[in-house]
Amino acid sequence: MAAASNTRRPGLEITARGGQGSSRNRRLRPARKTMTGLWIVLMVLFFVEALFYAWCRVQCVNAGYGIDRENSRHQALVRERNTLRIELARLKSPERIETIARSRLGLVMPDVQQKVMLP
Repeated sequence: MAAASNTRRPGLEITARGGQGSSRNRRLRPARKTMTGLWIVLMVLFFVEALFYAWCRVQCVNAGYGIDRENSRHQALVRERNTLRIELARLKSPERIETIARSRLGLVMPDVQQKVMLP
């Protein structure tokens, strides 16, 4: 039995209870410092990964809101462009120009004698 208690396993340390040299109260215990340190490192990595994931999701949602906002702005600008095209066509119409020329400027259509043919 003495030979079996002298063999060591990796990751386990032998501690003696009682006094120095007491061989009958020896017990194998796992090395807790390395396991605790490993768990702390793993938990910190998990926490950092969770924070990174949350940050990525927030950025994705913000990008979606930005895209939606720009799509709304684009639609408003397209509607305004169409309105301006209709107004431009109305302002360029020959009937409107003739009405303004007759009423505001007092112009009349020329007679046949007033027309000059250019060569």
